[in-house]
Amino acid sequence: MTTTQQTNKIVQRPWMIWVSSIAVFTVLGVALSVQTYYFSRSEGMHPVFLNILKRGLISFWIYALLTPLVLWLCWRYPIERRRFFSRLFLHVAASLLFTAVNVSVTLSFFPYQEGGKTVAVSSKAWRIMFLYFVFDNTVNTYAPIAFLGHLMLYYRRFRERELRSAQLEGKLAQAQLSMLKMQLHPHFLFNTLHAISALTRDNPLAAEDMLARLSELLRQTLDSDTDQEVPLRAELDFLGRYLEIEQVRFADRLQVSIEPAPETLDALVPNMFLQPLVENALRHGIANKAQGGRLEIRAWREGNDCFVSVHDSGPGFVAGTHGGTPTDPVEGIGLSNTRSRLEHLYPGNHCLYLSNAPDGGALVTIKLPFRALPLIGIEPSLSSI
Repeated sequence: MTTTQQTNKIVQRPWMIWVSSIAVFTVLGVALSVQTYYFSRSEGMHPVFLNILKRGLISFWIYALLTPLVLWLCWRYPIERRRFFSRLFLHVAASLLFTAVNVSVTLSFFPYQEGGKTVAVSSKAWRIMFLYFVFDNTVNTYAPIAFLGHLMLYYRRFRERELRSAQLEGKLAQAQLSMLKMQLHPHFLFNTLHAISALTRDNPLAAEDMLARLSELLRQTLDSDTDQEVPLRAELDFLGRYLEIEQVRFADRLQVSIEPAPETLDALVPNMFLQPLVENALRHGIANKAQGGRLEIRAWREGNDCFVSVHDSGPGFVAGTHGGTPTDPVEGIGLSNTRSRLEHLYPGNHCLYLSNAPDGGALVTIKLPFRALPLIGIEPSLSSI
């Protein structure tokens, strides 16, 4: 981003700079006038306060009108390492011009006096006033204004760098989430095609039905592929279509119960996060049991949190081992991807629990921050389950 673009962003409301400048210098002018008045009285003089105030306000209003121009010059031509001497020379010249304008305007209001007598404005009088005020105006007025201008510019640049950094982190997280989803899609697709292939010889009609349902499911997946979060009702709709495919494969060996609390249906959840959990439950918990089993999916709300659980009636999680010592359950692609996506979407504000249920079977419980997005017209298609 060029310096000009940064300047344009800073000066979005120039009238506020003028108003602020006049307000600040008015306060300073009044304060200095009061100080001058009481100091004069302490010296035994009898000053007229209104005259002191008039002179003080006019002098400081000149500074107020010149301040926005100095700020603009600092934002447009800041003193930087690359052009340090040229920019420093520019601002020194600007400070001399600042003093020249200040002296010229001051002389138009308050004629030059010498020996208690008013002297007509001349080049000599102007030169004497200029030399008298140049150091004070440069060091005590122009330099602080220029310092403030540079401070505002560098603070703006710092904020812009923070914003760009946050945007880059967001884009990186988005890319990482997309990679996780790309990894998950073929995993889901290959497993489903494998199931269809297994049915091709034994039950061609069931395989054909599964293939048709898979085609519809893939179409729905592509339609929502760019969404990282969807309402729970939309996620359950997708899951219902997936379970319709699995229902063909398992026939009457699979019983499914889906019980979301009504207030959770509009809660935002990661897109396609339930499918790998359900696939794990079917593949490792129910598929190996001759009599099949039961799959339970629940969702409920507790305060500002939304809980979703997947429970199967299989053998439960088997702990891994490390050096002969039992460890946490081994996570496959589905669980590891789910955990990674949760960390990217809700860093430090989520939980994924793996446990064996008291009545048997594996239990996966996910806690997410509850955020609702009202959607109308989308209902879970679970009627066939």
